[in-house]
Amino acid sequence: MLAGMYRGPGKDIVAWNSALLYDMIYTQPVVYEFDQLKTSTLLLIGDKDTTAIGKDLAPPEIRPTLGRYPDLAKLAKERIEGAKLVEFPELGHAPQTQMQDPAAFHKALLDGLAALRPNA
Repeated sequence: MLAGMYRGPGKDIVAWNSALLYDMIYTQPVVYEFDQLKTSTLLLIGDKDTTAIGKDLAPPEIRPTLGRYPDLAKLAKERIEGAKLVEFPELGHAPQTQMQDPAAFHKALLDGLAALRPNA
């Protein structure tokens, strides 16, 4: 997936955004700042995602507690006022890709964005 993003005409902006994202992941406790979000928020979460950057470096006894997206999704929804959560119980890290279920993802995305619009 990443190989394709880094070869096209937008590769420079993809690389920059990726660098910003990883800086945030490694340096900011963003979960503690979710309550500061004041914009409409739609969370689309694959419940089978177990991604946790640095998980392989964590002590073995806590590795199973990392990347628990059904729990993390609900926590994020609680902390972001008015957030809407759409879970994909049978999907993982990239539900939008051809490897998973892009049709279900895009329908949920468009329906969710329409619901977030004022006067929708």
